[in-house]
Amino acid sequence: MKRGTRYLALGALLALLASPLFAADKTPPITGTEVAEFRELDKAVVEFMQTIEATAAAVAVSKDGKLLHSRGFGHADQAKKKPTPPDTLFRIASVSKPITAAMVKAAIKDKKLDAEAKAFDLIGAKPSGKWKIVDDRVKDITVKHLLQHKGGWDSTGRAGDIMFKPAEIAAELKLTRPLKPGDVVTYMLCQPLQFEPGSKEVYSNFGYCLLGRVLETVHKTSFADCLQEQICKPLGVKDIKVGVAASKKRDPREVWYPVADDAFPLDVMDSHGGLIASAPAVCEFLGAYWVNGEPRPRDWVGGQGTFFGSLPGTTAMARQRPDGLNVVVLFNNRRNFTFRTDNDALKKAVDAAVEGVVKK
Repeated sequence: MKRGTRYLALGALLALLASPLFAADKTPPITGTEVAEFRELDKAVVEFMQTIEATAAAVAVSKDGKLLHSRGFGHADQAKKKPTPPDTLFRIASVSKPITAAMVKAAIKDKKLDAEAKAFDLIGAKPSGKWKIVDDRVKDITVKHLLQHKGGWDSTGRAGDIMFKPAEIAAELKLTRPLKPGDVVTYMLCQPLQFEPGSKEVYSNFGYCLLGRVLETVHKTSFADCLQEQICKPLGVKDIKVGVAASKKRDPREVWYPVADDAFPLDVMDSHGGLIASAPAVCEFLGAYWVNGEPRPRDWVGGQGTFFGSLPGTTAMARQRPDGLNVVVLFNNRRNFTFRTDNDALKKAVDAAVEGVVKK
């Protein structure tokens, strides 16, 4: 082999050995106290981080109101200088929905709200300007329909998900100010439905946006204040909040995301997908409520449920296991084209990692 060829081959080999595939230690920095029983869970979190190329993650495990495990992984900042604390705040995307459902169901139980109340009438929504109601069935949509994703909207079809179309709404309403959740409600009041309210169930982000406005009407305050008064204070939780899109306005404890501030309209997503939280805080919520929003006795064992949250730059899973463990994992990324199968894989990996931790 000629000298030049040898140098080229050696250089290629050194480059290969320096690649992440051959790195001597691919484990990111980990904060929090290691718990032997949850070493496999920590390993599963790290492996999933690598799969979806997340640079930050957090995990928390609780049972019977006690936090058993809480750790942070990777770096919370873009420069990768700040290790992620266990109580770092992450966007939780649709894991916001169980929290909204809990507040709505509590209002119904306390007789502050009627589940059969017509949602648009309740909040006093009216057509704006030239706009008119084109589908009278919107008048029949109840609070119960919204809770059950039976409002009549199907974002999987040609209509798409209006919660991700802020420019279209702003243009139609001729807005010269930032879009608000109420503007989305005004716009949707005058749009056709895709099916008869109550006739079938189709997951609806807008339905839960509307529930946020219902809560504001019932409690006569902002959704953010409802959240603090109805959930956080009673549970003694501080780390569940309404997030903001602008990086300069975010909570200083919030993680960095590998997406642009205007990648999607987080500022109008509060009650269906706009909350931020720490993993321990979500665990505290899961100890008090099921993922369908129903109250849960602290020592209840046997039920289970899982709720995923997904946005560009965000993966969240809230898992209530039949052995009584609550497991929350949060990441600052997702794979946009495979996130559903990724979520399934995450649930399987987490369940496998904690199986048998609770002795029968």
